[in-house]
Amino acid sequence: MVGVEPEEHEQERVSLADLIPVQYSDPVAVRIQMSGEYRLLWAVLEDAIDCYFRYAKASSAEGQELFREAAEWIESEEEEWLCSFKGICSAFRVDPQLLRRGLRQRLQEVLKGRHVTRLPRAA
Repeated sequence: MVGVEPEEHEQERVSLADLIPVQYSDPVAVRIQMSGEYRLLWAVLEDAIDCYFRYAKASSAEGQELFREAAEWIESEEEEWLCSFKGICSAFRVDPQLLRRGLRQRLQEVLKGRHVTRLPRAA
């Protein structure tokens, strides 16, 4: 940049993440911490993902049903309902296709019997 002092140029590159801890600059973390509604949406997403993996290899009819319901919810294209998979992804500005792809890949590892570590909880 012509005519800009080096100090000014360096100041332009400082982001919010440089100034405050990541838990306050990460948009997902901010939403979870700031609003009961977002915490509820996050809990719905976490529960569905937990059921998706926990019951993937279930032998009981109840476990198979819980897996099927979670899988159908994750794969649903419904987006009008706030508590749909796409609705929640939209609320957190997460690409639903990208998340689905990651969940499917992880599910394949679970089904193949590979040891998969539990996903860390965000909230």
